[in-house]
Amino acid sequence: MKEYHIINPAAGQGAGKTACTAQADENTVIYETKAPGDARTYLAEHLRAEAGEVRVIVYGGDGTIAEAVSGIMDADAAEKAVLTARPTGTGNDFVRMFRDTPPDTEYRLDVFACNGGNYAVNVVNIGFDCTVVDKTATWKTRPFISGTLAYIMGVIEVLCHPLGTEATVEWVDEAGETHTAEGKFLLCAAANAQYYGGGFRAAPCADASDGLADLLLVRVITRRRFFGLVGKYHDGKHIGADGKPIPSVADVITYTRCRSARFSGMKQLCRDGEVSDGNTLSFIVLPRVIRYRT
Repeated sequence: MKEYHIINPAAGQGAGKTACTAQADENTVIYETKAPGDARTYLAEHLRAEAGEVRVIVYGGDGTIAEAVSGIMDADAAEKAVLTARPTGTGNDFVRMFRDTPPDTEYRLDVFACNGGNYAVNVVNIGFDCTVVDKTATWKTRPFISGTLAYIMGVIEVLCHPLGTEATVEWVDEAGETHTAEGKFLLCAAANAQYYGGGFRAAPCADASDGLADLLLVRVITRRRFFGLVGKYHDGKHIGADGKPIPSVADVITYTRCRSARFSGMKQLCRDGEVSDGNTLSFIVLPRVIRYRT
């Protein structure tokens, strides 16, 4: 099987270069991305030309993995391409759900097909976490600040400003019924996997192979209540074993599953850790379309 080793040299301060020990030959291609979006473009072009099965091994964070998934989908190569991630980014949230899985175990994973021809494999979100990611990117450009410290500084900066995003959320549940929620939200997220934001288990019931997204809506709350909730939110304890919000937060948290959803009214959106401007984000779940091997 031919292998494409895709290295994002900007992720994890260049950790991917060290993690990749492969040697280039006629069956092994090693490629360092040049700019955001390059992994997607490169894979789309080269996978179209491949006749047999190929393995795509990504060295980077969640954003690089999403680019690889997008490249595979653009090339219509989901059946012949097997994806593997070697986490060398900042958050590395997507791979957390596989950390107890034996090597070389293969899964069929769902993918979110988003507006604008984009794809996501981990989470799409708006509100607090989206703004924190945006601020974190700015803090990482400053001397002696990177990784976890940059994220902490991003959180502090966001907390120093008014909380809440005006938005409307519409979703279609697994029975095909349409629902709507609107108002001021602290955050809204649709998760394919369980973790995002650098280890926060926001969607503890999520299963990336069930054909559904786990939808989390958190109404705007006071800072005092925020600090009382954030520990439970980090550990996934805001949701009970029955898949419903625990009683102490049931008045501000909605947690449900959907086949598709649409966020509108916000100013920014985040897709697998990549922030962009926009006031609408729609997606539909494509069930079990990506082959993923640990």
